[in-house]
Amino acid sequence: MESVPLQWFIRHIADRCDAPLWHDRCTPILVKDGLVARTGSRGAGPCVRPPALPPGQMSGGSGSHREGETMMNLGLRTKFFLYSNSVIVVTASLVACLWIVHARRTSYETTVRRAVDLTKSLAISISHVASSSGPNAVQSFLQNYVGELSSAQRPFFKYAVVCDGRGKVRFSSRTRLLGQSFPRALGAEASRSPPHHEILLDTDGRRVLEVRMLLAKPGEAGQCLATGFSMAPVEKTMETVGKQAVLVALLLILGNSIVTAIYVETLIRPILALNSTMKRAGQGDLSVRADERRDDEVGELASAFNHMMDELESAQEAARVQAAQLSHTEKMAAVGTLAAGVAHEINNPLAGIMNCIDSMIEHPEDAELRRKYLELSHDGLRRIERIVHNLLDFSRPREPRPELTSLNHCIRHVLELVEYRLTQRGIRIELDTEPDGATVLADHFQMEQLLLNLVLNAITAMPEGGTL
Repeated sequence: MESVPLQWFIRHIADRCDAPLWHDRCTPILVKDGLVARTGSRGAGPCVRPPALPPGQMSGGSGSHREGETMMNLGLRTKFFLYSNSVIVVTASLVACLWIVHARRTSYETTVRRAVDLTKSLAISISHVASSSGPNAVQSFLQNYVGELSSAQRPFFKYAVVCDGRGKVRFSSRTRLLGQSFPRALGAEASRSPPHHEILLDTDGRRVLEVRMLLAKPGEAGQCLATGFSMAPVEKTMETVGKQAVLVALLLILGNSIVTAIYVETLIRPILALNSTMKRAGQGDLSVRADERRDDEVGELASAFNHMMDELESAQEAARVQAAQLSHTEKMAAVGTLAAGVAHEINNPLAGIMNCIDSMIEHPEDAELRRKYLELSHDGLRRIERIVHNLLDFSRPREPRPELTSLNHCIRHVLELVEYRLTQRGIRIELDTEPDGATVLADHFQMEQLLLNLVLNAITAMPEGGTL
């Protein structure tokens, strides 16, 4: 049988294990850092490290989890705030645009109606002046009329032009146009049409609204009247409306941001608090509880979480009690395994003591013999006391108490308990221990139980004897 370096194996196990290794066939060895070992009827299996999980399984699906984690980097509060504000920003922008479009259309239609009314009034006045004072009075009337109207409604009214049937300018508030051709003049076919209007560029490059219509009584006074009205007031009005729309939109966005921030804080804070509580529970603190005072879904979730934590805490306590009971049961099983050897260890000193007593009875006068036998009897009783004391210490239930423990002392203690079984199986012990004695931070009795389990498994694995 191949020799096993027990000291190395013990230290290897002691460096990694966090709980005793039980003998017999039912209880797995609890270890740290992913090491697991099981014992059985034919001996203990070595500590093995379970195969590493693929990266996707180690974190419960790392790919999707990391994508979700990336999305959560902004935080629930920030995302909710951005989503809510984006809606009001889009809405406010649409409202502002619609407001500007409506204001532009309304202002333009109002300007057109006003310009058409002024043009009709001027056409009637020109026809009246021509019929009452003659065509020559139209030019002076037109200049005076436009001048007064421009002063009163400056700078709305820009010019007035009267053309004949051939499109030649006969009268104009702008004298430089007299006698020139007016290409936009209306013909007689437009008599039944409403006044024409369009946006043009004036000589100074500014936009004007030009209205054209036939005179009420075409004749010597001319046939077509064209008037120009400045679009500057409309443009100024639109600029003011645009600024007002932008200001209102900004105020809406600002007000919504404040309301949304308050609402989000009120809504999200309990969720974040519950998340923090769950993180603490995930780190092992099963005493944490969530606030259940809310009467909504968050409160229901907190209540369900607290119920789950109560069940986990109860299950953990039950597992602790069961582990303690199982530990004691395993100890008793080991004690039963050692019973025959312990009985033999006690029987031998008792037989020697009986022999000493019989000899002293047969030779009561021999003081030297009596002293010798008394010393032998005393040594035998000491040995019996030590065996019984060790067995009681081993079987007595106690709470784990980590302390600096000498491995050499534990080894010697265990070997005393199994000495008879080792001798019975023909197993030779080779000790290779450090002189100063290696120490580990562990519970003294659990370490002895671990070593006893290893030795008993080794004895079971070597039915024909060997070297341990």
